[in-house]
Amino acid sequence: MSEYPNNFLWGAATSAFQSEGHIKNDMLEWEKKGHFRKNGKDPVYGNASDHWHHWREDFDLLAEYGLNAYRFSVEWARIVPEPGKIDEKALDQYKQMVDYLLKKNITPMLTFHHFTHPSWFHEISPWHTNEALVQFTFFVDAVMQKLGKYVDFYITLNEPLVWALAAYGDGVFPPGKKDLNLMMQVVYNLLLAHKSAYSIVKKYNPKARVGIAKNIIFFQAKNRMNPVSVLLKSFVEHFFNDMLFKAFGRNKLEINLPFFLTFNQKIDLKDSIDFWGINYYYRMFIRCKLDKHLPFEMFFENKSGFGLSDMGWEIYPPGLTYALKKAAASGKEIYITENGIATDNDNKREKYLELHLEQIQKVINNGLNLKGYFYWSLLDNYEWIEGTNARFGLIEVDYAQKFARKAKPSLQFFSNYIKKFKK
Repeated sequence: MSEYPNNFLWGAATSAFQSEGHIKNDMLEWEKKGHFRKNGKDPVYGNASDHWHHWREDFDLLAEYGLNAYRFSVEWARIVPEPGKIDEKALDQYKQMVDYLLKKNITPMLTFHHFTHPSWFHEISPWHTNEALVQFTFFVDAVMQKLGKYVDFYITLNEPLVWALAAYGDGVFPPGKKDLNLMMQVVYNLLLAHKSAYSIVKKYNPKARVGIAKNIIFFQAKNRMNPVSVLLKSFVEHFFNDMLFKAFGRNKLEINLPFFLTFNQKIDLKDSIDFWGINYYYRMFIRCKLDKHLPFEMFFENKSGFGLSDMGWEIYPPGLTYALKKAAASGKEIYITENGIATDNDNKREKYLELHLEQIQKVINNGLNLKGYFYWSLLDNYEWIEGTNARFGLIEVDYAQKFARKAKPSLQFFSNYIKKFKK
């Protein structure tokens, strides 16, 4: 049986827009315009999981079941509703939330950017412009003035490549652009924003640990005998899994798929990251196919024998070991900042947890410097185009009964596992 490190963080994660409710931002406007329509129907944001009014209850459940960490985001649109204007009441509530977590001996991990922006942002300061950096650093500074003394772990960006591709490549997130070259400029600016945020955090809290939550996917060529498929798989793997690690290691952001996407630009990222957060969910297959504006298609198949989630994602536990080893090659501390399953079948969630925790035990036994695990998500929440139909939570939210909470058996399963190792 593995020995977990002292002070290992056992937690669960949320994002503000997906859980808090009562938010007006770019993503809500996007939904209202019908951009998240699926099968002819629009998802209904409502008030998400109403975490904004139920946070004490939610944190009590965290503590009751033995979790010692909580990853959350602060909503930019709530804190800076207008350019240059700070809502102190919103910051005061976040301060109350952090105080309550600390009172319960729960370590907070704060995320600044988790896919959403103020409604005004894309018009006056889109991410492909330098003005975006001005607005983002203003927001980060406001948060740090209020919370910097009390929070020691920060994520500057959640899945920056996933967001950039959705917003500037596929056009499914606001501002809805479809320009791969512009997307790479956005990625470049996001990394500059990370560097600026890193400096701001350290100014207010020199002992703080600052990282990026990076999505890693286990990719496999559908036909491993087809050299073109293998080559395309290597390109996709570089973009999603390797490009950011290499940018920090080489101080250069680069990618090259001739005739489709080429970008090569120096960027000074030296000494601007303390850890990598790894978000891992699934395996995807790659095959040759002119899909939209790229020469390949990415898709899911149930080849592992563990089935698919309600999102249609293949459950593939060995991919977590792959992700952790890839991150560990950076030489930085590693946290699993998201790992979870959308399912109405809580027995399936327990099995998912068991299989992935087994992978974690193996890598720790082999000496990997893993510092924490955050299940996604603490609560059933609003899952973008899926609305509230995709149930990721360890805590059930009854949307029809005033957002009533109920711990699922999988939370007890996770709690029992933690008790075996907690020191």
